[in-house]
Amino acid sequence: MVKLFGADGARGMEVGSFDHELAEKTGRTAAAVLSLKNNPKPLVIVGRDSGTAAESITDSVCTGICSAGVAAEKLGVLPPSAVSCLVRLHGADAGIMVTSSSDNKHCGIRLYSKGGYKLSDETWEEIEQFVFKTPEKLEKRIRDKKGGVIVCENAFDEYIEFIKKSVNPDFRGMKTAVYCSDRKNTDIAERIMRETGAEVFVVPEENISDTQEKYKKTRSEQLADFVSVNNLDCGFWFRSGCERCIAVDEKGGVADADSLSAVFAKFLKERGLLKNNTFVVTSAVSLGFLRFAEKYGISVVTSGFNERSVVGRMIEGGYNVGADKRGRIIFPDEIPSGDGVFTAIKLLSVMKKTGVSFSSLTEEIKEFPQVIFKIKINPKFREIWKNDTVITDMIEHFEQILGDNGKISVRENPDKPYISITAEGQDFTTVNETAMKIAETIKSRTA
Repeated sequence: MVKLFGADGARGMEVGSFDHELAEKTGRTAAAVLSLKNNPKPLVIVGRDSGTAAESITDSVCTGICSAGVAAEKLGVLPPSAVSCLVRLHGADAGIMVTSSSDNKHCGIRLYSKGGYKLSDETWEEIEQFVFKTPEKLEKRIRDKKGGVIVCENAFDEYIEFIKKSVNPDFRGMKTAVYCSDRKNTDIAERIMRETGAEVFVVPEENISDTQEKYKKTRSEQLADFVSVNNLDCGFWFRSGCERCIAVDEKGGVADADSLSAVFAKFLKERGLLKNNTFVVTSAVSLGFLRFAEKYGISVVTSGFNERSVVGRMIEGGYNVGADKRGRIIFPDEIPSGDGVFTAIKLLSVMKKTGVSFSSLTEEIKEFPQVIFKIKINPKFREIWKNDTVITDMIEHFEQILGDNGKISVRENPDKPYISITAEGQDFTTVNETAMKIAETIKSRTA
């Protein structure tokens, strides 16, 4: 069966193949599957990014929603996490975010369930089944009336007020830098940050570039240089439609998801606000964070590798904060999905309330040597390699060798036939040899 959805939403497709007909089918199917049957006034909200391709596809999605007998509310241009917020604010049955690549050659669709959460794998598969394989069975779920289109004129203002009300910020006197990987989101991030009272410096494009020099600084390193040169309190790099956040401190130190997680975990723990004294992470969490949590008596619950798995564990266990490895910090009681700008504002709030610099907040988090190998496997071995005892026994063998002084993570890419092997511990030579031997074994048995 053709796959429509990838790791976080609809798989990126050429506009020519992800055409208006498919967009309409997806809107119709999503509305029929996700709208509550006992809701007399079902509603699906639809946001988009500023790409021309997304604007065109959005109209087709709304046509599909209406044909399912459900009202479609067009929100206009918003970041993806704003759509999830407004699902909750508007009491909608579901939300749809239409995205386009920077060159407008690809489009994608992300879906959110009631409450603003990303869909489960089972629901994604159900929608794909109806779209591609059994569309005739969908008719039983179609309502016997036509929906209409509503236009929301102030969706972005609602989103900003939602964030400001959640954090109640007053960051006058604080100075921060903002950079977005996708420049069309820069105005969005800048405006939200300025609304908090902070002095915001937008990093010029020429300061963050892909150079051809022998030594090429990462984007986070280039952002760190900008923060240091301009004597700012911190800086933020927003990625994936502003869903993910990487921060740098006033000294130019880079704080990844694990460092930010430690800051929030300790802050909430000290104020008695960490529900069940637990922080939820993916199994790729660093050894440094685990040691930090142990020191402060914070329980750690692990989930799968993506944000949806983290949110699912939090809802299941009644926890109120978690993170994935890629920079999404999730506060489900306040905001239903990862939002990089919300994370940045929460961090500024911690700095303001504690009166402590960002570098001081993260100085206790120790970094251990870490090695990552990525290998390509034959697609026919996807998932099957996990049942290969030669591979699993070797992983278990090295886990026993490292013991409490290290950790191993072996993960298959959900969209492509690649496996990532991560080894972390106190000695670089040991973890490097560990990761290399596991990688070589997997490669030889999955060729």
